[in-house]
Amino acid sequence: MHDSTSEISQVKHSLTKNRSEHLGKDVWSDFVIPRFFNRVPLISTMPIRLEGGRGSGKTMLLRYLSYHSQFSGDRKKLPENAADSVGLYWKADTQFLRIMQKRSLSDEDWSPVFDHYLNLRLGLEVLSSIKLIANSAYEAVDKVSLTNVIFEGALDFGFENTSFEGVLKEIGSRIRKTDTIIQNVSGIDTLEKLPVSFLHYLVESAKEQIPGLEQTVFSVYIDEYENLLNYQQRIINTRIKHSEPPLIFNIAIKLNGMSETQTLSDERLENKADYAIVNLDAEIERSGFDDFVSEIFLKKLSEASPTIAKELKIDLNACSNPDNLEYRFSAEYRRHCREIVEGIFPGRSHQDLADEIFETSRYYNKLTSEIERALIMRHSSLKAEDFILQNYRKASIVCSSLLYRRNLDPEKIKAELDKLVSNIDNKFTNKTDWEHNNFIGCYLRIIRSHKAGSTFYSGFDVYSALSGKNVRHFLELSKSAFSLLDDSTLTEKFIIDRALQHIAAKNTSDELVKEITRFTPLGSQLSNFVKALGRIFQLCQDKETQSETEVTHFGIKEDDSPLTEEDDKFFKEAEKWGVLQAIESTKNKSSASAAIYDYVLNPVYSPFFLISYRKGRKIEIESSTIRQMYLLGEAAITKEVRKKMRLSGLEDSTVQPKQATLL
Repeated sequence: MHDSTSEISQVKHSLTKNRSEHLGKDVWSDFVIPRFFNRVPLISTMPIRLEGGRGSGKTMLLRYLSYHSQFSGDRKKLPENAADSVGLYWKADTQFLRIMQKRSLSDEDWSPVFDHYLNLRLGLEVLSSIKLIANSAYEAVDKVSLTNVIFEGALDFGFENTSFEGVLKEIGSRIRKTDTIIQNVSGIDTLEKLPVSFLHYLVESAKEQIPGLEQTVFSVYIDEYENLLNYQQRIINTRIKHSEPPLIFNIAIKLNGMSETQTLSDERLENKADYAIVNLDAEIERSGFDDFVSEIFLKKLSEASPTIAKELKIDLNACSNPDNLEYRFSAEYRRHCREIVEGIFPGRSHQDLADEIFETSRYYNKLTSEIERALIMRHSSLKAEDFILQNYRKASIVCSSLLYRRNLDPEKIKAELDKLVSNIDNKFTNKTDWEHNNFIGCYLRIIRSHKAGSTFYSGFDVYSALSGKNVRHFLELSKSAFSLLDDSTLTEKFIIDRALQHIAAKNTSDELVKEITRFTPLGSQLSNFVKALGRIFQLCQDKETQSETEVTHFGIKEDDSPLTEEDDKFFKEAEKWGVLQAIESTKNKSSASAAIYDYVLNPVYSPFFLISYRKGRKIEIESSTIRQMYLLGEAAITKEVRKKMRLSGLEDSTVQPKQATLL
């Protein structure tokens, strides 16, 4: 047992800082470099569009690429070419930028104001970056040289000062004055607006006058681009279109976040010709999400817990240096990280879950009553004890659904069970695989009425799957699990009891479902849809026959009411916010873009509904029902819809569905 609660408190506090905003501008020591870092051109003279869902790490990555981190005070030695690329991070203040519209002014009136404000902000970043570089461990730039810089051209832009510090201070003053004028609107006509040439002048002049910056390219990283107003996006698009060294513009957006491709001229932004796309979600998955998230989690723990740090016996500080990627890909390193995380989050097998049913009285009683009810309905003379076998618990649990299937005679099911006991070929374990294909669905149906006592959502693999390849979701699940720990649950090591893990997953899922309503502008509709969809999946799972096991995704069947542009917009928003994930459909469908895909509900919402988190079976939902689901929520699941989708009543099943493997 630990001597005090301070260590566990520090760990809990560390896990609460799961957003980059909690860490400040310098994230050098906190950042775990993605494993794709050296494979993807994140630093290039070609503009980059970095896209990914919420929690994919866009902001953290951009802050790592910025000068605050690259020239961090924590770096005692910097490479000779460190200043070849200097990242300037700018995250738009959405609330402030959105007041730059209307109020008796047109977008044409606001455009030069935003352009001016952008030039000031980026000008401030250029000079601030140079000042920080000069004060860092980078030896090629001497801070004394800044005192010799004279920006003579600043006079032409109306500046009163020409020294480095003087221009820097005056830019700050102009920003504050511009802020005030924008807030009050009055005085905008008289505002002396700076053109983009001012920004280019600062960059070129600084490169010419400051030794060590001759080869420098400034890369601007604009975060949350999708939150900019359309006319503001057009201004940024123009900067991207005309990017060239020494000033390159890059953007980070959510999936489907780039609604505007127009520039200030007749030209449009064109993929490949004007910018490269880096999909962060795809790259993280491709390079190994489990390995990546285990490192992030262990790095946080090791910083807060001397116990974990001592046990790790590996240098997690290496995670911030791209030179150490090869070491991190080694089998020994990955296995070591995995073993520690799995020790903290112990999982369970199918057999463990079967034991839980048999050893928990309320679950065992439910199993018995379901089998008894099925035998009565089938007018069978067999007894429940004929199907409940202590040494064959998984098969016994599966019988609670098989006995409801009208195409299966109870006597034949009993005969197959006898074959299993006799260790001869049988349908429970041969290619028919009744046991594997139906176990999880049967298990979830039995525990539904007492779901809090389960351990279903436990284990590192399960938490990884629930997170939906989203780092933030994994950290939320971990934080929730650790928050349930107290002195009585601590042992020699941090081990989260499986029952606590399950409760933590349920709590996290509940909070994330509540959060959906805040996803502007369609939060209410997205919330309605998730609750309606979860209800449909519950109804599929609650069938006695378990004829459609672990339904977690759906396709769109266009009926007399085909999909509209409004429907298409809804699905793009659902993807943008990570509520749904689009996957290629197995069928050729209409030209309506949303109907081309199948959709998977984000697995992090699964515990809220007590449904499977795995990609199992698919159902078809008519487009007219889809529309009602996001407009009305659960009220859209009428008796007529249930009947049409066969969501209630007994159902014959002659084809056994294949079930995904347990993660």
